[in-house]
Amino acid sequence: MIYEGNAGRAHLKGEVRMTSGLGFLNHVIIDSHFDKRGRFARLAQAVAANPGAMGIGLGEDTGVVVRHGTQIEAIGSGAVTIVDGRNVVHNNIADIDFGMPISVEGLVVHIMSKGNVFDLATKSFVEYAIPEVNLED
Repeated sequence: MIYEGNAGRAHLKGEVRMTSGLGFLNHVIIDSHFDKRGRFARLAQAVAANPGAMGIGLGEDTGVVVRHGTQIEAIGSGAVTIVDGRNVVHNNIADIDFGMPISVEGLVVHIMSKGNVFDLATKSFVEYAIPEVNLED
């Protein structure tokens, strides 16, 4: 769980602080107020420091429903951003001093909207049916 981190300084090592969360999902880092507060760099640093974790950024008026223990469905009117660190091939976090800019290569980003389902185990979108629109009504 991220408990502190100024979005404007989140690209600097040590500016994002984490602790254990509530344990609802293992190997997941969730950040809220993601879009309006510009928290992408904050979540990217958290995932880069913990590349086995998936980062989930929740926009305002947006959330996820967990299904079957590994699938998350986006709900609400905003976006859910997923930051996946499994393909990170380089980051400099271990090699730089606190306050220095981080670099990360290989982050994968997914953006979900209402109704999209993402499987955290397979790290991919789950196919879903698009509702039919009846133009005659």
